[in-house]
Order: sequence, then C-alpha cells, then structure tokens
Amino acid sequence: MPLSEVVLIVMALLTIAMLAAAICRNISIPYTVFLVILGVALGGLSRSWPQFEPLLQFQLTPELVLFLFLPALIFESAFNLDARQLVKDLAPVLILAIPALLASTLIIGTGLWLAIPIDYVLALLFGALISATDPVAVIALFKELGAPQRLTILVEGESLLNDATAIVVFNILLGMVVTGSVAWSDLGIAVGDFFRVFLGGVLAGAALGFLISELLYWLRAGLSSYLIMSIVLAYAGFSIAEHILHVSGVMAVVGGAITLGIFGVSRIPQSAVHTVKETWEMIALVCNSLLFLLVGLSVDLGQLLSRSDLILLAMLIILVARAATVYTMVPATVRLFRLPAVSVGEQHIMWWGGLKGGLAIAIVLSIPVDIAGRGLLLDLTLGTVILSLLVNAPSIRPLIRLLGIDRLTNDEKSELKHGLLNARKQAGAILEQLQDAGLVSRGNLRRIEKQCEPAFLEETPELEDRHDVRHLYISALRVELEELKDLYDIGIIQHYIYLDIKNNIQKDRETWLSNPDRHVAETVRPSKPGLFLRVENALLRRMREHDWAAGLLARYQFLRFSHSLQRNIAGVMTARAVLNMLDAITGREPAQLEQVRDVYSKRMQRRKERLQRVAEEFGDFYQRFVTRLFTRVALLAADRNAEVAYQHGEIGSKAHARIDRRIKEVLGALAPISMPAPDLRPSELIATVPLLVGLAAGLLERLAALAKPVAFLADDTIIGEGERGDALYIITHGIATVHKAEAGTTAIAELRDGDFFGETALLGDHVRTATVKAKTSLTLLRLKRRDVLALADSDPDLKRRLTEAMEARSAAPAHSS
Repeated sequence: MPLSEVVLIVMALLTIAMLAAAICRNISIPYTVFLVILGVALGGLSRSWPQFEPLLQFQLTPELVLFLFLPALIFESAFNLDARQLVKDLAPVLILAIPALLASTLIIGTGLWLAIPIDYVLALLFGALISATDPVAVIALFKELGAPQRLTILVEGESLLNDATAIVVFNILLGMVVTGSVAWSDLGIAVGDFFRVFLGGVLAGAALGFLISELLYWLRAGLSSYLIMSIVLAYAGFSIAEHILHVSGVMAVVGGAITLGIFGVSRIPQSAVHTVKETWEMIALVCNSLLFLLVGLSVDLGQLLSRSDLILLAMLIILVARAATVYTMVPATVRLFRLPAVSVGEQHIMWWGGLKGGLAIAIVLSIPVDIAGRGLLLDLTLGTVILSLLVNAPSIRPLIRLLGIDRLTNDEKSELKHGLLNARKQAGAILEQLQDAGLVSRGNLRRIEKQCEPAFLEETPELEDRHDVRHLYISALRVELEELKDLYDIGIIQHYIYLDIKNNIQKDRETWLSNPDRHVAETVRPSKPGLFLRVENALLRRMREHDWAAGLLARYQFLRFSHSLQRNIAGVMTARAVLNMLDAITGREPAQLEQVRDVYSKRMQRRKERLQRVAEEFGDFYQRFVTRLFTRVALLAADRNAEVAYQHGEIGSKAHARIDRRIKEVLGALAPISMPAPDLRPSELIATVPLLVGLAAGLLERLAALAKPVAFLADDTIIGEGERGDALYIITHGIATVHKAEAGTTAIAELRDGDFFGETALLGDHVRTATVKAKTSLTLLRLKRRDVLALADSDPDLKRRLTEAMEARSAAPAHSS
C-alpha cells in the first residue's frame, strides 16, 4: 500500500475516533468500548464493500502493539501515577501482578484443559496471555465518578506490572510449546529468569531515566527537550531492555517514567509540567484510539460466533480465576502487611473491572503460525477481549453507584461545601466586573445570579468543626507545595532539598488523609529523616575520620551548611505563604482559621530563630551567604522575565541577547562563599593544646598547615564511642557536647571555642572512648596522628613530648575521646 494511502487511512481513523469522543459525551458507553464497536462495524463494511477493503490491511500485529502502542500507553500511565501512593500499596499491587497472575494462569489453563480437548501447556499459554488486565475504560470511569484514589492506584498499578509478568510467563511457556518438552527440573531456572527479567527491567529503566534527568538538568534544557527526551526514554528504553539487555521492556518503561517524573520533570516550572503531562495524554489518546479501532477491525464476527460457546466458557473460567485471586490475595496481603483495608465493594470493582485489551491480542498474534491450536487461542482471545469490553466495561458505572463507592465521606462533603463556596465567590466576582464595566445592568445582574444559583446550592448536611479544619489544613499543605515549587523555580533552594521538603509535606498530607480524627494541635512535620537526609547522614558517617575524604568532607560540609540555611529560608517562606492565604479567606469560622494560623506562626518563628542563631554565631558568613543567594535569585528572576518578554515580542532578539549576556556576566562574577573562618589563627588554636603548648612558632605554623578545617551541623555526630580514629579536633567556632554510653542521653561535658578532644589519638589510642556531638553548627580543625608523627621525626622537641606523654599517660580526661 502506498505511503500516501497509509497516512490518509490513519487520519481517517483518528477523525472517526474524535467524532466518537464527541458522541460519547452524550451517551453512557465508555469511549474505548464505543471505538471497538465502531471498529467491528468498519471491519464488517470492509469485508462486504470493496471501497472499504483497504482497511483490512490495517491489522494488529505483535510488533505494532509492543513497539508502537505499548511503550506510549505504559509510559503515560506510569508518568501520571502517584509514585508515593504506589509505594505505599506496592505489596498488594505486586501480589496481584505476580502471584495472582501466576495463580490465574494456572486456574484458567487447568479449567480450559478440563473443559475442552486441548494440550495442557497450550491451555496454560492462554491463561498467561489473558490474565493481564487493561483498565483504560475503567480508569476513565474512575476519574469521571471520583472513585477513591487508592482504588485507582490498585487497579492501574496492577495493570502496569502484570503486563510485564504476563509477557515473561508467556515467553517461558511458549518456549516449552515450541520445544515440545516440559522438564520440571527447569522450573528453578524459569523462576530465576523471571525475576532477572522483571527486576532487571526496573533497574535498567530507572538508570536510563536518572541519566536523562541529570543530562537535561546539566544542559539547562528547555521544555521541548524534556518532551523529546521523554519520548526517547519511552521507546528507546523499551527497545534497549528487550533487544540488548534481554529484560522486561514494560518494566523498563515503568521504571524510566517514574524516575523521570521524580528527578527530571520536578526541575522544570509548574506550567511546563502541565504541558508535559498534557502532551503525553494526547499521545496516549492517539494510541488508544487507534489501538481499540484496530481491535475491532481485527474481529471476524462470523468466525467468533461459530465458537461462541467456547468463548463464553473461557470467559466464565477467566471470571472464576479473577475472583479466586482478588477475593483471597488482596485481604490476605492487607492483613499480612497491616495496610488500610480494601473494602468488599472495592474488591468487587477490582474483580469485575479486570478488563482485557490490546496486549492480549498482541501476545496471541506472536504465537508461531505452525503451532497447532493457534487459531483456537486467537479466537478465544479476541472473543474474551471483545466480551469484557462490551459487557464488563459498560456495567462498571452502575456497579460503582450500586456499591456506593462514589458516595462522599464527611471529609469529601467538607471539600464540596467549601468548593461550592469558592465557586460562588468566583462567579460573583466575574459578574461584578461585568457590572463595573457597564456591560450588565443591576436588574439583569439579579436575573443572572438567580439562574446561576442552582449550581451552587449546598446539599450537604451540617458537618462537625473538625472536618472543616481538616479541609483547611489540607488546603494549607497545597499552598506549601505550590510555594515550595516557586522557591525552587527561582533558585532559592536546590533540587534535592526541594524533593526532600516536598516529601515531608506529602507525608504530612497522607497522615491527615489516613487519620481524619487528628487534631491540628497535634500537627508536626514527620520526624523521621527523608531519603536524601538518610543518605547524607550515611555518607557523613563514612567520611568523617578518613584522610582521603578530608578535602571532600570540607566541601561537602559546606554544602550541608548552606542546605540547612536553604531549608530554614524555605520554611519561613512556605509558612508565610500559608499565613497570607489564611488572611485572605472569608466565610470561615475565626476559631478554625486561628487553629491553623497558630501552627504555621509557630513554624515560621522556629525557622526564623534557627536563622537568627546562625546569623549571631557566624554573622559575616551569614551575611555573605544570603547576599550571594538573593543576588543570584534576583538576577535569575530578571533573566526569566527577559525571556518571557522576548517570547511575547515585547523585546527583540538583540535586546534579549544583551540582557542575557549582562546577567550571566554578573552571575559569573559572584564570589564563592567558603566556610566560616575562626577568630584565632590555626597556629594559635593548636598552641592551646597542652601536649603542644610551648612549641616553636615555626613548628606550630607547620602543624597548622597540616590541619584540615571541617564543619558539622547541629545534632551531627563528630566522633562515636567505640569507633576508630586517629585525629585531634579543636573547636574554632560553636558548641559540642560529650556523651558516654553509661550516662544515657545526658551530656557529661560541653565544649566551646578553643576546646579540643580526641588528643589521645595522637598517642596511639585509636578507639574513641566517648561520643562527641555538635550542639550548634560548628567548625573545627582536625590534625591527624600520621602528620604529627611525620613532623616529630624532624623535630626532637615534639618527638620527646610525644614519647613522654605515651609513657606517662593515664586515663583520659572526662572530655577526651
């Protein structure tokens, strides 16, 4: 077929799909189901009318589904999936995607083998390919009817992961069919291959997604680059995983999409994020539209009707297998992992909504044509897919309503109440503007308000005060997230700080959602450190007493110090944004507003006090830090404004280029900031250590040159009791506390500027006898035993002192370590 005809037919199919979408807005049939019906009708016309015969050349092939449609559909679903919620419900999702699919494969294969004369492995092959779910129609209904988010995650997450499971299991069984031999001794190898392919796909996709995210960030890529590279990630990730690494392409796409969403797209402005998501929704719409039309075109109704009894039997077995897995494994998983319950009604939806789709057809088409029974499996697959789309999908809507899953909880009623209130205010504001402009008379305004009134009538009963306060606090969390994103966009906080604070806000929100009876007075940020802080603390523990890490540690600690300041600045700004939001709210009980205002006022005060302490302890450093940070923020904001003006034609390319160059020159000229400097010279501080008092000035200077400056933040552990180390520490600025295991959490000593600890390490005692922690942010000098001994070899006075101290040494002082 000429390429021009191919393009014309594809455009015609897309036109039909868009017309179908418009029709579906006025009927209760799901869009994808309507497309299948249209596809079947077009297939009948093409077989009866010569004018439509070219459509018959547009048949689904495994390559078309696996390498064109599937990567796009999987990527879009994974990209828009709430990764945090998926992780929370990962246990039931994995149970449904792996053990449940394997059990379903066994039940369907055994049932089919017992019911009709078919080879057992061939029956298992059908069980594997038909057990994967495709909930496109169901998810669309969930969004329309406002089904619980958790139910959506369970259904969509299962579909994402069980596609990969189905493909892997199918390939293992197909190998058995092709070779004609089944050896139980190979079962262990097959299980190992399964996990290698499944987990290997996740790791490959995540690694590729992270690599692309970092590449886009360091190249300062624009929106178009993010869009293009997201498409590259979806299709290249699938192909690389399948053909080069021989792991699961589906799981590679899932891993890549989630990773890009976390590390890549979070770095671009919020408006650009919406554009990326809308673009992928459009790509998914095109793929779904063509896929379901082609499913319908692939159907030969006459052939299917001749085997309608077998198709109905297979459908019954599939439903039994689905029920056996959902109603047993989901409750068991919830109990085993102590997760929030999945209601019986939600389990009904998961059972009945386990639709079959294009993946099953693609898999069955990949069976070699010379395998006996291929035609039967093809008809059974097409028949059950069509039946699930035409029967199960349209009945989901009434089933959801019958089970009451779309009913509002008290908290959702509070959301509705205040949502209607805000909507009424917005409508009134628009009408006031029209009246002020002289476009609407006062009398006509009243008529318009009367016509609008039914839309804003509150049908919810009176709610308890706690539901309104809870809704108010969740609104405050939304403002925090929006302000945090703005702070990142203008450069006040760095990316991983943004992700960590965002993670804490989301944890706070989840705690509220899972505990409706919580009181605002109990509200505290999660005390458990986030992922990035845990990694940071682990690195610090590894690095703090190693020579090779001395220079790296000094730079790293400066980064931590600046990150701490950025966190506190962000805390002040997000709390301030919430307080401004609360001040602008009208129509709320003052007591409700005061409860939330009190929480954020205290948070802002705590953050300000932390910044004030740093300003007092390291005044010069703090001023240099905030001056440089806010200068950079101002210049970046100016550069962004010039870019917007250029894009809208307010300034030309020459003016924009000159503005951009000037700003970059000033940014490049900003002086770097080093760690706070001590008030005393290093040699003067070293001279205060009793062991080194009275040494020649030249020797002290040589020791000072070898001493490495290090810094720690409040609550950091500097040295740990029982750990090994061989360095002396001298505090140049700040306060540290000394702890012993037998004293519990109570500090046995406090060390300040000029104090030292760890001096016994210079005498060969490498095991620390106490733990020293930073009470405030502090800077120290670290002098290694190896460096001191090297100098002692050339200085008799220093060598004599060390020898005498080692011979006369008794128990270390209370503050020594």
